[in-house]
Amino acid sequence: MRKRTNFSWLCPFVLLLSAVGLCSCATSPEGCVISGRVKTGGYEGKMLYLCNPYTLAAVDSVRIRNGKFSIQRKDSIEEVLQLRLKASDDDLYPITLPVVTEKGMVKTVLGELVLTSGTPLNDKLQDFLLAVDCFSDEMVRSDRKTEEVRKEFAHLLETSILQNKNNSVGIYIFRIYSSRLTSENRATILKKAGEEFRKKIE
Repeated sequence: MRKRTNFSWLCPFVLLLSAVGLCSCATSPEGCVISGRVKTGGYEGKMLYLCNPYTLAAVDSVRIRNGKFSIQRKDSIEEVLQLRLKASDDDLYPITLPVVTEKGMVKTVLGELVLTSGTPLNDKLQDFLLAVDCFSDEMVRSDRKTEEVRKEFAHLLETSILQNKNNSVGIYIFRIYSSRLTSENRATILKKAGEEFRKKIE
């Protein structure tokens, strides 16, 4: 039988080493790190592009390896960019996901369902994306007239923009969904959002 030994005297040192280890593991990455998994087949070895969401011009790229990817942007500013993944060059329906290049670890999932999380602004962006999905599902099941749907969606956009008027998510929503707003909607939002928001839009 193996003799049991009392190592209680080591506990303070073990706790100290553990604390040091945890601190070193928990340190924030330099800049923004966007990592993720691809939860559907056919994309192994394909290039994933990080694009300008308005022009689709690529600003960074990485190859999918074992269903995973990671992009680090050390000097990136806080803005919304778009992850874009095609199964082939002529793929008309790529997987896309907007992400905020906020300092920290941004976690994403790409597949039939897409998800971004891990930092405060990516959580806010995900809340908006889920709200749009829920709205779409509800409208499919409803018998509302087209004009009613347009007004309700414009209200959702206005609410989301004003909730995020002080960050890049609000700018992104306003710009990407501008065509879904009337000129009156846009003018009202710009007035309510304030001068700083209007300057960023311009």
